[in-house]
Amino acid sequence: MATSPARRRPRLPSPDISAAEILDSLPPAILDEILSRLPIRDAARTSVLSRAWRRRWESVPYPVLNWPRGTPSAPIDAVLAHRTCPVSEFRHQYVSELEFHLSDLWLLRLASLGVQSLHLKFKWLKADGIVRIPHFHMLHSHIFSCLELIVLDLESCDFPGLQYGFAGFPNLTTISFCNVRFPRGLSGLEALISSSSSLRRLRLENLRMPNKYEQWVIHAPNLQSLLISSVFDYGWQVDYLPSLEEAEIKLRNYSNDQEIVNLISRLDQARILQLDMPCSLDNLLEELPRSFVNLKSLSLHIPYCCLSSFLSIFCLVRKAPNLEVLDVELGFHFEEDDEVDINVLNGQRADDPFSSLTSVHMKNVSWDSYEMTFIQFILSQARQLEVLSIHESRGHLTSDEEAFVAAEVARYRRASPAANVVISRIP
Repeated sequence: MATSPARRRPRLPSPDISAAEILDSLPPAILDEILSRLPIRDAARTSVLSRAWRRRWESVPYPVLNWPRGTPSAPIDAVLAHRTCPVSEFRHQYVSELEFHLSDLWLLRLASLGVQSLHLKFKWLKADGIVRIPHFHMLHSHIFSCLELIVLDLESCDFPGLQYGFAGFPNLTTISFCNVRFPRGLSGLEALISSSSSLRRLRLENLRMPNKYEQWVIHAPNLQSLLISSVFDYGWQVDYLPSLEEAEIKLRNYSNDQEIVNLISRLDQARILQLDMPCSLDNLLEELPRSFVNLKSLSLHIPYCCLSSFLSIFCLVRKAPNLEVLDVELGFHFEEDDEVDINVLNGQRADDPFSSLTSVHMKNVSWDSYEMTFIQFILSQARQLEVLSIHESRGHLTSDEEAFVAAEVARYRRASPAANVVISRIP
């Protein structure tokens, strides 16, 4: 019987060969792959292995440089100073006040590295962690040299005035500004948006406005997603947005009723719409001029819950013949002197106001007369309705009262045989 040849054991490296020499024996592509899997700070530390490794990490592509809170500025400075490959994304979630001035140098270096996605969030905490009087950093004009930008995400800083002759960021698709101020006026923001011809997403949250602000216009014909969140209406105006798919507007106080009508009317191309209704007891949307034929999903937050609020809802819904999902979150409830009759809502109806509606969700319901009438009207008119979800407010009704209300709703006529009413209490 033939015997199989004995297997040879792999030859172990000579103990005189260093770990760096073993690594050097690997193909360069493998070495680059190893380095690219290390965190950038650990990769930089490999420069001490040997002379051959001193600068190897500098040419390894790191598509994302993400610096968490607490990262000292020295490693960031060193990495940016020695990088030779492009940086596609630079993210620093916590630029402390002591590092504000260093961010100017970062921008200069990132511009030369062709940064495409920039995320900077400035904080004004001192080293002891105590919050002082806010000091906002003026972003350096080096930002206008980052011409490869695709995403610009800034928080808690001042934005410099646009340089003369600046033609915009040709590749910019996303602007996200939170707590950002334009000391030289909102015309700079207007120009930044309009000059970014590729802009698809725009988020403006709690911008800090100058004491005197002027009317300004959002002109972005390719915009697909818009979010505006602010306590006050600071002269916002929106041009026609033919490519808009989704919009979220959170403006609690408007300068006048016509402002909200004009703003909402300009969102008529959206498929998904979220609105915080203004604090008003008037039916502001009664004269809404445009139809929302693309609208599929509508979410409304009603700060003051009264009859006029529900009339505003109907004014908007009847302009959206293809609406499928309606979410309504109710706020403070006003006591009405008179009972609300369903005929009041019947007077608001169009030929078929809920022809496509399949899902309705109501939150913070206290079973006031206008809420009951609204529920009754929805059930009697929505022929395609599949679910009506009702979340009760806490503490409004006793157990017996809740049982009575549930029985009352169960008796309402339903235009859709498949309509399922689900009542739950907010935890």
